[in-house]
Amino acid sequence: MTRNRPNTTLRLLALLLSFLLLAAACGGDDGDDAEPVSGDDGDDMVETDDSDGDDMADDGDMDDDADDMDDDADDGDMADDDMAEPEPEPEPRTASWRGITEDTITVGVAMLNFELLVDINLSPAGWGDQQGVWEALIANLNANGGINGRTVEAVYEYYSPIDPVDAERVCTALTEDNEVFAVLGGFVGPLAGTADPCITGLNETILIGGEINAAELAQSRAPWYHPSATIEFSTDNLLGLLVETGRLTEGMPVYVIAGRAAEATVDPVVEAFEARGANVVGRSIIEANDGETLAQNQQMEVILERFKESGAEAIMIPGNPAATIRGIGLAGLNGQVPVWNNNPGGLNNLGETITDKSIADGVLTSLGPTDTEIYEDSLYQSACNDVVAAAMPDADLRPPTDYAEGEENWFNPVRRYCRHLALFVEIATAAGVNPTHDSFRAGAESLTDFALPGGAASLSATKLGADDLVRLAAYDHTEGDGQTVPVTDLIDVFP
Repeated sequence: MTRNRPNTTLRLLALLLSFLLLAAACGGDDGDDAEPVSGDDGDDMVETDDSDGDDMADDGDMDDDADDMDDDADDGDMADDDMAEPEPEPEPRTASWRGITEDTITVGVAMLNFELLVDINLSPAGWGDQQGVWEALIANLNANGGINGRTVEAVYEYYSPIDPVDAERVCTALTEDNEVFAVLGGFVGPLAGTADPCITGLNETILIGGEINAAELAQSRAPWYHPSATIEFSTDNLLGLLVETGRLTEGMPVYVIAGRAAEATVDPVVEAFEARGANVVGRSIIEANDGETLAQNQQMEVILERFKESGAEAIMIPGNPAATIRGIGLAGLNGQVPVWNNNPGGLNNLGETITDKSIADGVLTSLGPTDTEIYEDSLYQSACNDVVAAAMPDADLRPPTDYAEGEENWFNPVRRYCRHLALFVEIATAAGVNPTHDSFRAGAESLTDFALPGGAASLSATKLGADDLVRLAAYDHTEGDGQTVPVTDLIDVFP
């Protein structure tokens, strides 16, 4: 096979130049004595031609060497092609949003003021050292790398659930004064309907926790998620379980009673009942706030007369159930009429205004894993209980049913705060190196299957509460200091 030799012309020119220099060197200084390069004698030309032939042969060797060099160069190109592409430089961390620097994420933490609640008889006891629990969990997170290389810093505030001025103070302190990236915990109780939207709406700050419902969500301009089911999903789960177990039947007359804080959720609850063929024959709102116990009791007397006149066969309580359950007990109707509630957290924490909690026995709700199941979960033990125990050796960490009424209950803050922090970490990690509201929302929606301490979880554009496992549960005052117990097995409603 003939190879192209692109440098042949250059080599011939070089050879000719060498020949001319050699000929010039053979002549004397006097041009007359110089012999002609070529003459009539053809022998000289023949010899010259022979020498050219030898040089040409040598050139052939050079060409082979050049070919070898070309081949080597080609081999080098192939080696370069075989080399792996260099890893791209990691995205540098930037101050991508309010509350975020290159090295830190600042969060706000809102906690119930149990010292106040105990003083005004709204709670029999506190939740131990709440801030200490948060600090232990966050310190452990930071010791294990933080979130995408950033450490988490926290600003702590306590709030009264019945004082709107105090709730506004806490909202302002966290979102405006400290400009946190997100608030963990949020607000619960009668003020949640205005305090939570203060965070996610007015101040456009991410919230993990609070009490999510459609009316409050409509006011929000920032991402908002919860470890447990939202009010809408709790309602749907409860009604589905009631239908499945034959407790809610086609055409069954139902009466709806809600506290003032849950008034905005009544219409969606009524619609959910009607969608399942039930007949909502009446609805009433308790206008007095929690803390106004006497006024609430008086209003419940009137409401229950309406209930009796309506012919209803069951009572549905959207939101915090304490005032309605207390009124039912005072009227002697407990145990005589089915009572349902879509707020398992409120049912498990009825407060000090109900002195005889047996009046709540049998109230049904939809519930995820029980406190005992959460406590026994291996992830809860390693990520929550063990972390707090190591950081706070004096913490009174016991199984949840071991706490008697009136004892400081350390399980509640460990369970609640660990799950809130775990959910925030999952979403913020998925949001990428430099999170914004948009990437935080996208990160949440990418979490279609993950685990929280206590069970399986998922999120989506419409599912803002993480828990996937639900069951029907009933309140039992003999369990611990009073809590719900399973009626049905757990099922994964988002397999």
